[in-house]
Amino acid sequence: MTKITEIEEKSAATAWSPIQSCSDVIAIGTKDSGGIGFEDTGSELDLYDLDLSTGNEPRLLGSVKTEARFSSVSWSPETLGGKYPMGLLAGGMKNGVIHVWNPKAIMENQPSLIRTIKQHAPGPVKALQFNPLNQSQLATGGSDGKVLIVNLDKPDEIFMPCDSTQQHAQITAVAWNTQVSHIVASAAADGTVAVWDLNSKKAWCELRCEAAGQAVADLQWNPTQGLHLLTASADDRNPVIKLWDLRSSTSMPLTTLTGHSQGILSMAWCPHDEHLLLSCGKDNRTILWDLFTLTPIGEVPIDEVSQPDSNTNSQEMFASGGLASNHQRRYDVQWSPIKRGVALTCSLDRKVQAHSILGLSSSSGRPPKWMRPSSSVSFGFGGALVSCGSADRFVRMSTVVEEESFAKLSADFESVLETTNVAEYCYERATKTQNAPEAELWAFMQIIFDPNARQQLLVMLGFDPETIANKANAYAEDDLANGVEKLAVDDKTGGPMTTTTEQMVKEAIMVGNFDAAVECCFRMGHMADALLLASYGGGDLWTNTQQRYFEAQVEKRSFLPLVSAVFGDGLADLVQRSDPKDWKETLAIILTYAKAEEYHALCDALGDLLEQSGDDRNASLCFMCSMNLGRVGKYWRQQLDEVNKAKGSMDLAALHEYVVKVAIFLMAVGPTSKLCPEDAELCLKYSSKLAEQGLLVSAAKYSTPDSYEGKVLRDRLYRSKASPSCLAAMGGVAPEFPFTMTDVKTSRVEPAKTSRNTRQMRTQTSTASSYSQYSQSSGVPNSYASQTSQRSTPAPNTAQPDSTGALPAGWIEIQDPSSGKMYYANQTTGETTWDRPQSAAVQVQAPQAEPQPQQQVATPATPSKPNKLVSKYGDGFVTSASHPELASQYGNVGTSNPYGGTRSGIASVSTVEKAPVSGTFDPNRIPELSAELQPIKDCLIGVIDALKAVPSMSGGDKRLLSESERGVAVLLKRLALGDIPAEISAKVLQMAGFITTYDFGSAQSVLTDLVSTDWRDHKDWLKGVKALLQLARKIWNR
Repeated sequence: MTKITEIEEKSAATAWSPIQSCSDVIAIGTKDSGGIGFEDTGSELDLYDLDLSTGNEPRLLGSVKTEARFSSVSWSPETLGGKYPMGLLAGGMKNGVIHVWNPKAIMENQPSLIRTIKQHAPGPVKALQFNPLNQSQLATGGSDGKVLIVNLDKPDEIFMPCDSTQQHAQITAVAWNTQVSHIVASAAADGTVAVWDLNSKKAWCELRCEAAGQAVADLQWNPTQGLHLLTASADDRNPVIKLWDLRSSTSMPLTTLTGHSQGILSMAWCPHDEHLLLSCGKDNRTILWDLFTLTPIGEVPIDEVSQPDSNTNSQEMFASGGLASNHQRRYDVQWSPIKRGVALTCSLDRKVQAHSILGLSSSSGRPPKWMRPSSSVSFGFGGALVSCGSADRFVRMSTVVEEESFAKLSADFESVLETTNVAEYCYERATKTQNAPEAELWAFMQIIFDPNARQQLLVMLGFDPETIANKANAYAEDDLANGVEKLAVDDKTGGPMTTTTEQMVKEAIMVGNFDAAVECCFRMGHMADALLLASYGGGDLWTNTQQRYFEAQVEKRSFLPLVSAVFGDGLADLVQRSDPKDWKETLAIILTYAKAEEYHALCDALGDLLEQSGDDRNASLCFMCSMNLGRVGKYWRQQLDEVNKAKGSMDLAALHEYVVKVAIFLMAVGPTSKLCPEDAELCLKYSSKLAEQGLLVSAAKYSTPDSYEGKVLRDRLYRSKASPSCLAAMGGVAPEFPFTMTDVKTSRVEPAKTSRNTRQMRTQTSTASSYSQYSQSSGVPNSYASQTSQRSTPAPNTAQPDSTGALPAGWIEIQDPSSGKMYYANQTTGETTWDRPQSAAVQVQAPQAEPQPQQQVATPATPSKPNKLVSKYGDGFVTSASHPELASQYGNVGTSNPYGGTRSGIASVSTVEKAPVSGTFDPNRIPELSAELQPIKDCLIGVIDALKAVPSMSGGDKRLLSESERGVAVLLKRLALGDIPAEISAKVLQMAGFITTYDFGSAQSVLTDLVSTDWRDHKDWLKGVKALLQLARKIWNR
């Protein structure tokens, strides 16, 4: 704590000003006359301005002389209807007189004395306080044991709280209740505290705080709780502060604060933080207490005093302050009613000091109440905002959408996809957009969803087969109408064949030499005749003839290279030699003649050709035809980069448009298509932005597990409040855990040697969760697996164990975290035991007089008395391992009674009925479920937690909630044990999904079906789930 300022040479009683405009002003009533002799020359009442805000020296504002010394001072707020704007000052004098002044008149050097009260017997009036709830009332306590209530509004109204009884020793302190205006308490030197009720004019209660003859030095009411009271003991043998809760007991304190080594002189309860208390005592300590932890957290230091030299005589020692350590003993502490964290102290060395706790380094780590925020707000994943305020006790959860336009774009897109066919959506985009390139892109996107896409793309490129056929027919008819019957050709390519030529061709055909006949026709320029004859001469001749014809006529007829490429498997060369400006014609040829196995490669080749020529937009259309997302996405990314560069940051609308194109294209390509790293990164950014707006399901739909950040995002979405819906959006497969599990091994602690009977009493529950299945590629778990161990104690037997060797199959060794000892768990059966299981055991047969079937010898545990079952741990919990009557009564998991009813020495082996599952609901020990059943646990536990947070719940609803907890506990344990058939688990999972979406009607239908068909075998949990759904519908039904 830090000293702010001080006033020296003042042994005084003090009071803070309660007026906001004069918060730095204090009143000092001196306890000595200020003279140098033994004569009593009266005292003074001074008003000082401590000027705490500027740090200047205290300034005297006014002073008034009194005929007697002060014992106490009290200052009231504005009183008497505003007549005294600076309140009133009351002083309790050493001679039993009480004076009341107007502090404003004192500062103005005007007559200030308002009233003098002489009702107490001569003696100091140490107790004085104005009523904080009724400022016209003043409570006083004198050395005569009387407590007087003075009404300053009515000069003649002075009365005692009780006419019949009063305390019989000097009153050391009075305190008005902070919540009830007619309750006042008084402490006396005989160790009693009386709480007076002014309305009934009698004592409400009396506290025997100290032993007879020991004084109560001070008392304080809790500033915020009207039934909490603190008393301080002046007894050096027991210097404690006692906290009383008058609701609980008036004979025994609620707790005791111990820290002072000698009697306590004064204390003050902080008006701004009910957890802070200051106390000072005879041990020269001024302690700051934290009542939340009931421990001291700080101390007001005393001034350092220089030690006198060894040659200093006694007179110089007194003059130099050699006894200052005792002189600095503080006898009064007071908190400022306005300045938070500022306190005033008075000490025997005649100093009045002001201190601040604002710089205190508290060991508790708790800041003062006024430094804590009156409200709190915190953002969480998925745009979640949690807030609370001081006005009520509610914690509010909401979703904050920062980018409303972006969120609306996404929501509208998802809504359209739910109600509209994808091809229809593409058609609407193509027809509504004003941007021609975008319209062409969406037209292409629409066509790729058509079953006859290649034919439709031809039409879109302007090559409709039907239209072209009609034009060709019309063109031929026009030619015939104009009298054109044959093509005009030169002498080398047409004309009638000569007789000699005809004879030569005829002779060649007659001998079957079509090669010679075709050669003769070529030489004479009869191309048509050559082609006709070649068609009959075999495949090789036909091919060679075609090739010679194309070579001879290519320069005269431009369509012939096309025909050559089509019928000669030369489409690839045709694409490479094509003009990029005529890309539509080339693409039309590919669409018409390309085989299925070469179609995509030819489209990519044409796209590469256009890309090299700088035509990226049309190249992207070719890549769309080849269904090459990686290549077409490159152009879309370029568009996005240009928009982002122009804006200077990520344009969310452009990002949304990019993801829409990718998503639609993926629907056409198929779910097996994999995004390239660049596309995956942009989809991850889009998904993250959606999650920030609270659109968790949409975020899960577009999240990708291709990077570490993507895996983390998917894991958070899977564990979010919309877990079931997010899981469905991810394809129904739980995402892999993105973090590496580290197995932290602890050093083994050997268990202490104990008797066999003691070991048989022990049971241990262990729930071990692990990620058991790991991805071979990344080395991180790709599914969540869990193992649950249950309470079990093995039946004692006479088998002789093998003390060496490995554990049997299925058993593992685990260290108990509480004791450090090792125990053993069977991963298959869930059984646990303190005894090391043996891999092989030899059964000892009981002696038999005659040959009989072999029986297992079982040694029963020592019988216990049912009326005196006491846990050896002393915690009131008794294991059923040694008490089968408890196992049969409560059905403890892992324990059973092998004795059929009577506990004879030899038990026959019989089938033991499966014990019911315990319905104890422990949130910290809920069993883990498989990944596909995890949504059941998340949903039901979430509903229970939400119901527990409902502020006002009737007794009937609380009983329903308790029944729900038992049912859910049984359900989850049976699911973990695999004790529920798969078809019932599927129904429960379906019901949990309906509950998550607040579709209570559908959930009720599923539950009704379960109750009607499976009640007999599953009523132990169906009843609780039914109660849970009933309560949820009552509170949240929409």
